[in-house]
Parts: sequence; C-alpha cells; structure tokens
Amino acid sequence: TNQAIQGGVCIRHGAKVKLCSSEGCTNIAKKGGVCIKHGAKMKFCSSEGCTNVVVKGGLCMGQRGKYAAEKDAQIKLKKEECALGMEQRSNYAAVKDAQI
Repeated sequence: TNQAIQGGVCIRHGAKVKLCSSEGCTNIAKKGGVCIKHGAKMKFCSSEGCTNVVVKGGLCMGQRGKYAAEKDAQIKLKKEECALGMEQRSNYAAVKDAQI
C-alpha cells in the first residue's frame, strides 16, 4: 500500500511532491528543500536505544504505539476509579437519607 501524501492521495495517484533542490538530484525533499543525502536534518526517536525517525511528539511509530497503549490503560483505570467513587458517594447518600 502507498502512503497518502497530499489531499488523501499517494504520489502514483497525483500527489505533488517537491524534489531535492540540489542539482541533478531526483530524491524527494525532506526538510529545507533538500533530501537527507544533501543535508536535511531528521529528528530521531527519543526512546532509549531506538534509531527510527520521529513521527510525532519525539517518538517513532513503534514507540508511539506502546505509549498510546499505556495511556489507554491509565485512562481506563481512572474511569474505573471514578465510577467506584461515584458508587461510594451514592451509598453514603443512601445511608445518610436512611438516618434522617
């Protein structure tokens, strides 16, 4: 499968791509109008021991997936804690009403 570049389409189906501005180079420009071979500086994953290129937030695709899974687990835990707290509050209210 080809990755969508511009307007939801890949290069093969009409996405416009900028080429490296160095004379005679036909590589795709990555940053600053030049390809990696001609000096485009790419950021690398900040995770220890990982040498992949950053996708978003300082992490590569693989590390972002791990981070997202951990984040989802934390959110689920917080929701469960919140639901438990609501249940305890409603029980407290019922006991207090019974005492009145």
